Amino acid sequence: MIQYLIRTLTDSTGHPFVHITKARENETFTVVEAENKEEALEKAKNMMQCSNCGSWDTDYEYIYLSNEPIHFAFNCNNCNTRYGKDLVGDEKGYSIKLKEKDSE
Repeated sequence: MIQYLIRTLTDSTGHPFVHITKARENETFTVVEAENKEEALEKAKNMMQCSNCGSWDTDYEYIYLSNEPIHFAFNCNNCNTRYGKDLVGDEKGYSIKLKEKDSE
């Protein structure tokens, strides 16, 4: 599917203008809310795609106990998918701990 970026702006007289840009074959558009370019780039780099619907409109967070991550919580704002995974630490860092029901 081809992506289009639709930009809407209103001039000083109150007249709205719409500009539509088609993505090139090797290009994708990502929209993030940020205070500056550096923050926008960091947010775009850390985005996660929903495995259920493919949307990038997602939120996630790590839950900490004594400065150690113990749980990963994920939420998709498009299809309302929500899940959480317990994390387990080892010599390589932290990873998702699969429970018996998760690995089936």
